Amino acid sequence: MTSETPDGKDELPALRERAKELRCMYEVSSALARREQPPQAVFRRVVDALPPAWLYPEDATARIEYFGHTHARPDFEETPWRLRSPIAIWRTPVGAVEVVYKREKPAAFEGPFLKEERRLLDDVAQRVGEYLEWKQREIGGERLGGAPEHWRWRQRFAERIAAALDPARFGVRAVYLLGSTEMGSAGAGSDIDLLVAFEGDAAQEQALRLWLEGWSLCLAEVGLQLYGLPSRGLLDVRFVDPARAQAEVRAGLAGGAIPRELPLGGLASSG
Repeated sequence: MTSETPDGKDELPALRERAKELRCMYEVSSALARREQPPQAVFRRVVDALPPAWLYPEDATARIEYFGHTHARPDFEETPWRLRSPIAIWRTPVGAVEVVYKREKPAAFEGPFLKEERRLLDDVAQRVGEYLEWKQREIGGERLGGAPEHWRWRQRFAERIAAALDPARFGVRAVYLLGSTEMGSAGAGSDIDLLVAFEGDAAQEQALRLWLEGWSLCLAEVGLQLYGLPSRGLLDVRFVDPARAQAEVRAGLAGGAIPRELPLGGLASSG
């Protein structure tokens, strides 16, 4: 028996579409619940969940744009027939989620897209934003309700690195934090700029570079977990002799750059 609305129209197609939407939201919610995974893995599951929920799934594809990087299905292509919803973190736009038809379709509510599809995509974008807010709070220590502060966790890690560094072992006189991290203007992909006043020998320098490289790779993984941005390392370190370091610090102070000397060796000496 066919179910019909009061105006005589068949309800089954509409019910099938709503079932597709519910299945999509279940799969999106399941993907976003995998908070131990980096964003790019989660995004891959989200974009795979979107096309089957659309009216013409065989011609639909999807992508997520986040901090200037694109996470798209392999079959994604640019066409005029697209539906786009912004992703925001604490009301700050950081990207978008988009569904595209690869071929022209009949006109509907918004181009070839249904009103229900607009609501669905807006809901997905909102949930992706909430997931990213959680990632930043959990890993980066961002404050609830504030705008993303990319410098904050970078400063904490810079201080941790200096505290873990053994000055006698590595031949280090001082370490200074400078650049966008110190100034509080770091972006999602910014490096952590360190100036090392070094007075050791070649063996100490090699050991220190390897030690810092380990930190740099670990911090790149933190950035990947937070923002889905791949990096070969997040530390940008310059080695200079102590006299040159003092000269650069004085020049920075005069120019308003304000390098900050980090306390050395607290964790190393206590361990």
